[in-house]
Amino acid sequence: MKLAPLTLISLAAAVEIAGSSGAAMLAPFFMKAHGYSIAVASVPLFVNGVGRVCSDLMSGVLASYFSSGVLIVAATLSAIAISLLANFFRDFTFVFLGAFTLLGISEAMFALSIRKIAFEQSAPGQQGRAQGQVAAALGIGFSIGPLVGGFVGKVFGPEALFALYALPQVAGLILLFMAGAHRSREVTQERTVQLWSEGKHLLRQTWFLTTALAIFQSFVMLVGVTRIAFPFLAVQQRGFGLDAVGTMVALSRITDTFGRYTGGWLCDRITAPRVILLGVGIGAPMFFLQPFGSSALTLVLPLAIMTMGFGYTNVSATTFALQSAGGDAKALALGLIRASTSLGNGLGPVIAGALVQSLGYELGFHAMAALSAVVFLLAWLGLKQKPAGAKAAPDRLD
Repeated sequence: MKLAPLTLISLAAAVEIAGSSGAAMLAPFFMKAHGYSIAVASVPLFVNGVGRVCSDLMSGVLASYFSSGVLIVAATLSAIAISLLANFFRDFTFVFLGAFTLLGISEAMFALSIRKIAFEQSAPGQQGRAQGQVAAALGIGFSIGPLVGGFVGKVFGPEALFALYALPQVAGLILLFMAGAHRSREVTQERTVQLWSEGKHLLRQTWFLTTALAIFQSFVMLVGVTRIAFPFLAVQQRGFGLDAVGTMVALSRITDTFGRYTGGWLCDRITAPRVILLGVGIGAPMFFLQPFGSSALTLVLPLAIMTMGFGYTNVSATTFALQSAGGDAKALALGLIRASTSLGNGLGPVIAGALVQSLGYELGFHAMAALSAVVFLLAWLGLKQKPAGAKAAPDRLD
């Protein structure tokens, strides 16, 4: 049976993200093993996020002139080269941090390209489902990654993180070539698009800023909790090992994947803005309950529910931005929205580490609950504003 190109590309995404997220889980423990504090241990993830932000803005522009297939292959080749070279110099802190910055650039280019491919290949009325399927493929990788990372860390130690990163990228590259991504030459955006003007127009619209805020908050909390706050809570306060923590985080990423997939389906039925609010609203009470967990079950249950909400916000915000942006600005809108996610990816570990370091685990998680409640209120107000300048824009909240 011959698989469709998008299916093969989605499989490549799941494999590659499994490698990158597994390595990202080990990075803070690598830093901790070298004598750094919890707050400083988040720095590799922060610089990774900085690289992602720069890449999202750049890739959003490049996607207006080059095919997404070419960009996705280029991103994978770059990730392989960087991780292989970094493996030999990982004990040098500046090399370690530089590698995570460059890997953030390639990861963001990959994520933007695959979402644009899905949008281009989906019919009107099916765009939410297509985004949900792609986001679910990425979510599967995020589910497998911490599990593999936990066991690799237990057997080989955190020093194996770059090898764990590189090998899945090679497998993903093979799947991309099987899908024919390297032969893609189609460019769907107008080459005469006035990117600066379109960008200013988007950034003046309340609905777009609100959507960006919602997805930023979801990634701040998702990455901050699953890579810093929760692992250290489970290891240092509850006495679990890396393999057990990796399993719990993997379970939570499964519910994140479930939220991504069903969130796309919900977007086509109850509209994307309502799904955004659903995703943000689920998180606040779960943050409040999280620090009271003591057993594996009571720890993983709030985590799993909140990550399902993050999945809802992820796919619905992306879908809403693509649906509501004007025809010439879709790639740029996607780039700006993905920049918000990357900024969240970078700041999430720093914010979570700072809250836990300064307030302790209980008050730190409760502060995250309060921040989520504020974002929910702002999103509820902002999404009442109707998108301007887009044809057949989805309904706003009434």
